Amino acid sequence: MSGEMDSSATKPVWEQNDMLKLLDAMKMNLPKKDMTKYKMSESQLDWEKVAFKSYSGEMCKQKWQEVSRETRKFRTLTELITDAQEHAKNPYKGRKMKKHPDYPKKPLTPYFRFFLEKRAHYLKLHPKMNNAELSKILTKEYKELPDSEKEKYVNDFLKEKESYMFRLQKFQQDHPEICHQTCLQ
Repeated sequence: MSGEMDSSATKPVWEQNDMLKLLDAMKMNLPKKDMTKYKMSESQLDWEKVAFKSYSGEMCKQKWQEVSRETRKFRTLTELITDAQEHAKNPYKGRKMKKHPDYPKKPLTPYFRFFLEKRAHYLKLHPKMNNAELSKILTKEYKELPDSEKEKYVNDFLKEKESYMFRLQKFQQDHPEICHQTCLQ
């Protein structure tokens, strides 16, 4: 009997609020775009960041493993079909949104216009330079450009941005089912 008391004394009782805090803490510590299998994400989770109150990272991990053994880790065909139907209705929605073929291309920033214009010249001068080094040099050069020289790149950008905004509004009118508020952000 004393063995049972010892084991219960070392194992804390988790209240419902603590369980919810554990799950919230785990969710907050997942990558924003968590697309890996759950076992992989679970193994990469930093349990010390999940820890809260008097619960250590190891205690949180053990509780999660206990809970996950009781949790269903598969999806029914009904759930998969429902997801597939949603995707079929609007394949351009979601985090990993595929671009619609008519979606207008964003204009290049002033810096990127400068970068593309100068890149070939610098590659000829320094053929062994990698992209990171090249970017560093061109970024520094762009920052040191006088405003009068930057103006050309800025003006080209602004003209193209105006055209882009017009095409974006037209796209929104032509495809209201795809583009609610997300297009103009």
